[in-house]
Amino acid sequence: MYAILDVEATGGKVGEESIIEIAIYKYDGKEIVDQFISLVNPEKKIDQYVQKLTHISDKMVLSAPKFHEIAKRIVEITDDCILVGHNVMFDYRMLKQEFDRLGYNYEKEWIDTFEYSEKLIPGLPSYSLGKLCQSLGIVVTDRHRASGDARATIALFKMLIDKDSQKIIIKKTGLKQPKKAHSKYQKLLDNLPNSIGVFYLYNSRKELIYISRSNNIARSVNQIFTSKTLKANKLKRYTRSVKFEETGSGFLAAIKENNEILNNQPMYNARLIENKIYPFGLYYLESKRGYSRLEVGKVRKVQPVLKFKTKERAKDVLGKIIKDYNLCQQVNAGIKSDESCFQYKVNKCNGACIKEEPREVYNKRIEDFIKTTEYPSTTFLIIDKGRKGIEKSFYLIENDEFKGYGYYEFHHQIKSLDKIHNILIPIQETEEIKNMLKYFLYKVSSNSTQIVVLD
Repeated sequence: MYAILDVEATGGKVGEESIIEIAIYKYDGKEIVDQFISLVNPEKKIDQYVQKLTHISDKMVLSAPKFHEIAKRIVEITDDCILVGHNVMFDYRMLKQEFDRLGYNYEKEWIDTFEYSEKLIPGLPSYSLGKLCQSLGIVVTDRHRASGDARATIALFKMLIDKDSQKIIIKKTGLKQPKKAHSKYQKLLDNLPNSIGVFYLYNSRKELIYISRSNNIARSVNQIFTSKTLKANKLKRYTRSVKFEETGSGFLAAIKENNEILNNQPMYNARLIENKIYPFGLYYLESKRGYSRLEVGKVRKVQPVLKFKTKERAKDVLGKIIKDYNLCQQVNAGIKSDESCFQYKVNKCNGACIKEEPREVYNKRIEDFIKTTEYPSTTFLIIDKGRKGIEKSFYLIENDEFKGYGYYEFHHQIKSLDKIHNILIPIQETEEIKNMLKYFLYKVSSNSTQIVVLD
């Protein structure tokens, strides 16, 4: 996993600069899986040269978070990642310098795309990021801004990986290949697929002792047999066979995992209780005269939009919703102020905080989110990814109850309930699955996942 980053700083004497903007994109080798972009209040003046180069002024960063307020997020998003940047030692030095001021030792492996561009693409007139991208046909937007330069570095890094036929990046930077399990476990790992699904571990008496879902079955089982945790040591000691089922869909893998742990209660899985208590909810606070908002709180008599096991998870999801629906953080937190929120200053808020955006328009977006978590009909299908080829998976909700899932070839018609029941694999609806389904409906509302109403 890689954390591709770019940092802009105040300028000044080495060792005395401070970060004014940071962008980090978490990249798994195929796609961006997370990102963090923020201006930073350096609590000092920005050099005039830097202001002219980046178009970041002292006024722009005045209401931005200070570094200590975003430090935890930076640690989280770069956890288990190798830092990647163009002239990355500057970015790395700036991060270490800021963390040192907080008394935290920030240590990371790193890859410099400047260094490997010179090795893998020799003979270019310049290897500065802007001129290099121009030579390679990489489009750069927002040059000298953290997000624009980081996105350009992602494109460059992908190109370098493709050109690295001798794998010198891996060899020279000391990147570690996945550990190989001891030879005595290799037979258990044979023929496991690098695909999404659920795997099952059995002991010598052919008893099921562990179930887990994974986005890469082979990698996850290998990690168990190379890990030294107490749980992994027990699984290594007692596992005698491994079985798996590919699902094609991460959501289907999660449903199967929940259902089968509940039904089998394997000894090395945490015990599941059918109607597990969800102590936290996401609530819709409707306002007739002002701006509506969403709030995380303990479960009440009023039905929440979504339920959660932890307050932290609820807050994470709320943050994603605020971003997805362009909601005002200040309004959503119930903060009344004459000043605009920070997001407004960087064009990420339409001005609800200063009553610039009409409340009807703003409230409509919250209502649109609410609708994504609601069933579109009492009986319907959700069409999801299949395991391979033209195969698709489906989930059946009938009379407002989740009934199960199945697979079919996409060119076939399965709009008849009789046909659906013939190929349906039943699963008992639980509180867990109901919550998973509502969150899944919200997540898929912005992509091409198909919903077929049947009544």
